[in-house]
Amino acid sequence: MTDFGIEVSGDRKAILRFEEFPKAAHDRLFEALTDIEQQLEAAVIASEPTKSGALRSLTGGRVYDHANRIAAVVGVRVQTGNEARKAAALEYGSRGVAITVEAHFMTLDHIWRRAISPIAVDLPEYMRRPMITPHAFLKGPIDAVRGIAIAQMQAAIDQATQENQ
Repeated sequence: MTDFGIEVSGDRKAILRFEEFPKAAHDRLFEALTDIEQQLEAAVIASEPTKSGALRSLTGGRVYDHANRIAAVVGVRVQTGNEARKAAALEYGSRGVAITVEAHFMTLDHIWRRAISPIAVDLPEYMRRPMITPHAFLKGPIDAVRGIAIAQMQAAIDQATQENQ
């Protein structure tokens, strides 16, 4: 029998540590986590706000398989700090600091959703405060998939245990 320990911290982290990861359990958990990752990635993509599609192109999942640890991760893979700030603002919302919009020219082809002949407009400098409502496109799906994921991992462990008896 392999020695193991369990560590639970907070409401988001539970760790089961083995002296030596049982092969049957590893294989079953890897299969379960691969399936969970695919479900979660589909749920996150379905929940994402779409305007330009830029966020969707950065979203992805992966199953990390190490000899003594398996992890399924779905998230936004950003390349720059600016992308990270944009993704965070969409996830958590933002009531950012007021910014100054410089004076500029603009062509209008509509007023209050009514089409007009295009006119040039000179806009003066003004202050704008971004108000972005939170979308929780990452937190929401994990809460929805949590029960299914736990059941799948429990079934994988039960199956591995039955095979080794």
